Amino acid sequence: MNFLKIEWTKKRGVIALLATGLVVTSFILGGYVATGSWNPWGHRHYYQNLDVNFGYCVAGSQNFCNSVHNTMYNTGVAWVDQAIQGTTGTVSNGACFPSATCGMSFIALSGSSVTLLPGDASYGVTNGNCGAAGSEGGTEITAAQGLQRAPATTNTLLSGATGSSSVLQKTFTSTANGQIVQVACLVSFGTASSASSIQLAAASFTSVTLNSADTIQITWTLAWSWS
Repeated sequence: MNFLKIEWTKKRGVIALLATGLVVTSFILGGYVATGSWNPWGHRHYYQNLDVNFGYCVAGSQNFCNSVHNTMYNTGVAWVDQAIQGTTGTVSNGACFPSATCGMSFIALSGSSVTLLPGDASYGVTNGNCGAAGSEGGTEITAAQGLQRAPATTNTLLSGATGSSSVLQKTFTSTANGQIVQVACLVSFGTASSASSIQLAAASFTSVTLNSADTIQITWTLAWSWS
């Protein structure tokens, strides 16, 4: 009887040892999948994502709202990263450092029909204009008829919580008949055709013809998420 008891105790010990080994192995493998490292205590991945979304509303002689997919430009995203990390007051690509006249809080419009390409150069005297990045070749609306580039009048800042968003909104009022709008851009500088201008994002939508006193409300929503 004692012999059987000793054998059963050994079996229980082996089973417990195997179970412990499986738990430890699962933990290590799980840590590697989560962190990309065999040492889960020494390395972790944290992800931060920026999602830019576009919408617009037209009112006056016609009334409707819509939202479309938009394009984020490589150089615009690089500017955001450099502005966050910058300590010298300068950023590359000739763009300006954040100030009262420089920041991704200006909205520009274009009446050009263009294909938006995220890889296009989106900064400088020509390429920094709405609809004119790289090979796009569009022309920004600059005439003083109510649709020229302007700072957002609504600008909500992030709360710091995951999933929070920043909203940039501007309502343009046309002061002339027959003005065509079909591109909107989120740009960094208050003056068009400036070497300091850089585009973060642009959206192309179905052409809208605005008459005098018609309005078009542009809304850019920047959503940050952490994981």
